[in-house]
Amino acid sequence: MRILFIHDNFPAQFGVLGVWLARQGWDVTFATSAEKAAAPGIRVLRYAPHRAPSPETHPYAQPMDKAAINGQGFARAALRAREAGYAPDIIVAHSGWGGGMFARDVFPKAAYVAYCEWWYRHPGADVAFLSRLTGEPVAGSVESPMLESARNAPIAMDLARADAVICPTRFQAEQFPDRLRALLTVQHDGIDTAYHAPDPADRRSTLDGLVAPDAPVVTYATRGMEPHRGFPQFMASLPAILARDPRLQVVIAGENRVAYGNQAKRAVDWKAKALADHDLDPARVRFVGRLDRPLYRRLLRRSDAHVYLTVPFVLSWSMLEAMSLACPLVLSDTAPVREFADASSARLVPFGDPAAIAEGVLETLAERPPAEARGARAREIITSTCSIATLWPEKARLFTELARAGG
Repeated sequence: MRILFIHDNFPAQFGVLGVWLARQGWDVTFATSAEKAAAPGIRVLRYAPHRAPSPETHPYAQPMDKAAINGQGFARAALRAREAGYAPDIIVAHSGWGGGMFARDVFPKAAYVAYCEWWYRHPGADVAFLSRLTGEPVAGSVESPMLESARNAPIAMDLARADAVICPTRFQAEQFPDRLRALLTVQHDGIDTAYHAPDPADRRSTLDGLVAPDAPVVTYATRGMEPHRGFPQFMASLPAILARDPRLQVVIAGENRVAYGNQAKRAVDWKAKALADHDLDPARVRFVGRLDRPLYRRLLRRSDAHVYLTVPFVLSWSMLEAMSLACPLVLSDTAPVREFADASSARLVPFGDPAAIAEGVLETLAERPPAEARGARAREIITSTCSIATLWPEKARLFTELARAGG
């Protein structure tokens, strides 16, 4: 079976699945604009837009303009591959940025699967939530609804042409209009629950001397330090947490960056702001930056209370990985979290209440048997719903059935 993945980034949602398929004997190609893309068993097809979108394009049409130029970049690379004899049986493309927009035109005999993450609205669920939390009005103008709607044009084109549409979570699928939601198959990307498993040896780790063997360790780990992931609220909770036990250590993994939100949110250094607003001992609040996978796993295995917070938005893999690792969890009581966790598997706390977050962490640290029981339940949930051992064979069957039906 010849499969072609299309995604501007690499490995993104498809890379590790592609490696697994290659090991099963599939012929795997990954089309991407990422310059350093490489993985065992995967052929890489690089594409790039030949020019930037024109500033003269009507604002409502700019998302489509950008996607079309990106799609043209893929199409040119794909046509060269077709001329050299390449023809996939099935194409799986990330929808929204245009990479797969013309894939069916280049390879009309291939089945086509669109991977859709979000349907844009004004205000979106995330923006409306933050507005209610802060009391600040939603930024924008009378044209904002039109501008947001226009971002859906490339996604709608993919939905119209796809043989199947995958959306990773029910919450994300609920953002789509009813008539389009019926087209979606909700199926997560999958968590490697064998790799992300608890280990008693790592539970005793000092993290290379970063923490004492008997120190209670509170962890926080997301891609960036930003309002969408509750970083300001987490930092505001730390003075109360640190005051309870002088041995306690807080370890924060991730980059000082903003991945989500408008330009005003992206312009703020949230780490610097938090450190200026709160008197935190740098010997007890450690920023360890972006960790490679083994160090990240070791950190979460050592955690006595792992905090994950999010507004109603795309759920981070990191929360599900922490569940798989049986971490004692303190999670925001928000819709995407509740899809996977409840009171039996985590301590759920109000997103916008630092005092409640601190209380949840301190309770988790103080009441170890119940916290560990919740961690064990969290792992049960993820192994039964999101394990790659189940999901990846299901995806392979779906792709095979679609390809055969299309052929």
